Amino acid sequence: MEPIAIIIAVVAFVGGGIISYFLWDIALKKKKQKMIDEANAEAEVVRKEKALQAKEKYLQLKSEHEKQSNERNQKIQVAENRIKQRETSLNQKAE
Repeated sequence: MEPIAIIIAVVAFVGGGIISYFLWDIALKKKKQKMIDEANAEAEVVRKEKALQAKEKYLQLKSEHEKQSNERNQKIQVAENRIKQRETSLNQKAE
């Protein structure tokens, strides 16, 4: 082979390697960015689901608390009514 052909082959090989490196670098950067975007989108979905679950749990606990509070208030009201009836009965007997 002629020396010029060898030089051209070596330059072509090195040039191809450099071009290949930059093409791979670009492809990997795009793939990395795509993975990051997908992870961010998935994280956003998970965050929204957790926020919804927390809100549902809050509403459930609030409802339970209101129910217990209403039951206590009803018991207190019944007890107050009984006391008033006893007072009325005792007042009538005293008269």
